[in-house]
Amino acid sequence: MHVLRSTVLAISVTAGALFAPSSARAHDMNATVKVEPTSVRVEVFFEDDLPAELAKATVTNSAGAEVAVGTTDERGVWTFPTPAPGEYTLTAKCIGHTATVQFSVAGSPEEPPVSYTGERLNKTVGLTIGVGGLLGISAVFWLLRRRHRE
Repeated sequence: MHVLRSTVLAISVTAGALFAPSSARAHDMNATVKVEPTSVRVEVFFEDDLPAELAKATVTNSAGAEVAVGTTDERGVWTFPTPAPGEYTLTAKCIGHTATVQFSVAGSPEEPPVSYTGERLNKTVGLTIGVGGLLGISAVFWLLRRRHRE
């Protein structure tokens, strides 16, 4: 009876940890901006690398005036003509999430023509953490089972 209670408790704790509300954080949203001589390419994506399809993107200048507004395609990509040199802010919104990225457009030929900002998270890190967690839970169950057999 004691073994059954311990097993049920271990399974309940594990299930609770797996389905806790904190797991909803897996859908944070990020964006990257690549400035080229004739166009600016925006890519909006969720933390798990899924594209943010139909995200509303707005670009404002340093004074806060709207410079460009658009919507991402099925790949989470939106392009627009390169604006005048200066500092800009991209704000993308999709399904209650918001990503904001600062970027600049070069003003003279001496400056590099391409400015790439934003972070692309490494999918391998997330997979490693997930596999490590599953292996850890398996090890705990194996140790509990082995302990109760002795």
